[in-house]
Amino acid sequence: MNATETELQELLTFFKTAKLPQVPFKLNKYITVVNDVQRFIDSEARAIRDYRGSEIVHDSLLKHLRELKGIVQVDLEAK
Repeated sequence: MNATETELQELLTFFKTAKLPQVPFKLNKYITVVNDVQRFIDSEARAIRDYRGSEIVHDSLLKHLRELKGIVQVDLEAK
């Protein structure tokens, strides 16, 4: 398993037990998640798994899931 696959698996494991935010919410200044959050996670994971190429692009694809994890962690700390 390479570093991208390992990080993706860790993120997916985190999201299995995390309390996901209510939609809509801003993921970053460019993306607002307006539909099912789990569907967003699944879509991003599929894109990461399906992409065959540069690790730089994989890192960019993982960025959205990292941002979502950061939002979930901030929500947990606020409670």
